[in-house]
Amino acid sequence: MKRESGARERPREARLRAASAHLYQGITPEVWIQAATMSDIVWSRRLLQAEGSATLADRVLDPAHFEFRYGGLEPVEPPPTRRRTTDRLRPSGD
Repeated sequence: MKRESGARERPREARLRAASAHLYQGITPEVWIQAATMSDIVWSRRLLQAEGSATLADRVLDPAHFEFRYGGLEPVEPPPTRRRTTDRLRPSGD
């Protein structure tokens, strides 16, 4: 969603679901925070607790535990073709 001023899209945000609050001690549930910041908080706590099951391949913010809004929700359109309609292919002898 773009703002009317033409500024960039809002950053993606995440909030911890109240039902999952017991899994993430110290994170206030139902409060929207930038997803990147929330991810840093959750990942750093995993590292401090030395969770053996957490790997870099794991998704840090589990959608079953977190809700998301803004950024990244709309499909990305392919870039427009850069070829001008007035350009013509030249015959191979030119």
